[in-house]
Amino acid sequence: MRRWKTKYGWLALALCSLAQARTAAGQEAGAALYVRSESDDTVVIAPRARAQTPALADTKFTAVYAADIWTSASIDIRTSASRVPVTEQRDELDFSLDHDWEDVTLTAAYRFSHEPDYVSNGGSGGFSYDFAVNNSTIALGVSGSSDQVGRAGDPSFSQASSTLGGRVSFTQVLGVGTLGQVMYELSRAGGYLASPYRRVAIGEGSCTSGTGEDGLSELCVAEVVPDERLRHAAGVELRQLISDAWSFGAAYRFYTDSWGVLSHTARAELVFLADADTILAARYRFYIQGPADFYQAHYPEPAPYVTSDKELSPLSSHRAALEFDRTWRFDADRKLSTVVSLAALFYQYTDFPPLSSMNAFEFNVAMVFVP
Repeated sequence: MRRWKTKYGWLALALCSLAQARTAAGQEAGAALYVRSESDDTVVIAPRARAQTPALADTKFTAVYAADIWTSASIDIRTSASRVPVTEQRDELDFSLDHDWEDVTLTAAYRFSHEPDYVSNGGSGGFSYDFAVNNSTIALGVSGSSDQVGRAGDPSFSQASSTLGGRVSFTQVLGVGTLGQVMYELSRAGGYLASPYRRVAIGEGSCTSGTGEDGLSELCVAEVVPDERLRHAAGVELRQLISDAWSFGAAYRFYTDSWGVLSHTARAELVFLADADTILAARYRFYIQGPADFYQAHYPEPAPYVTSDKELSPLSSHRAALEFDRTWRFDADRKLSTVVSLAALFYQYTDFPPLSSMNAFEFNVAMVFVP
């Protein structure tokens, strides 16, 4: 059964932005480029570089550098004090150690992220155990971060926030060619959880058409949200090998939190193994959520909590993607794995007056070289 899991089990997981390719020596290097363009005047360009090398026996060290460079004149920008498009860059460094025993894998990681108005330090750890003749796997993970939130142009503004979370999953081979998984996630975010730039209109005014000294209406106030958010998520996934070449997967995720947001996510994908080195995949995701308890499209008067965040309004989205994965082999050991994907997204906002819908397109190309 391990042979089935080795050859086909990885088809059960969505291909990451950076594809994985391994050798006994454990050395690899990779790079990826992600581009996203939204109809709400936002463009994101995200390059990524990754290197992995053995540290000790059965231990791998991985280092990743990633950047997000985005330019936006979206509704969030238009309702802030900024009246022109904003361009910013986020830089991130990730370091991790993975140690493998015969049936156990331990992981420890550290992440540092920096942008002009935000600094984050985070850590995570993980444990997985294969048992029942490698037909069952249980995995546990914990993560946390400590963040400092600033505001561009205001050196006196500094707020702290933090997150702490855990995840448990159980994966079971249910039969020849059938794989199932259940998972549960719990996380808590605390501290300053609002946006230092987002403004909220009170009454009939609009934060995009004010005439005050800062270009905003006097009835525009800073966003205020609770200083704690407890999140719960549970999901189930099923993979079925249809033939030696075809596999199908379906998944469902339920989410709720202490702010009153409740969401459902459904995913489906069809994967075709053209040959030993070529994979084609088609994927679809549907998402729908209700609003936060304190969200209102219009606030007739000041309230303890006010927000103009479209992500806290009722919304739905569709995502369809095509992916091509090809491994180029130079000799018995050296190879280059490539992944190219294209995706289209459509968002609908049913109770967010500034924006009723938005389209987005994503392009991703990734390469991993095993020397």
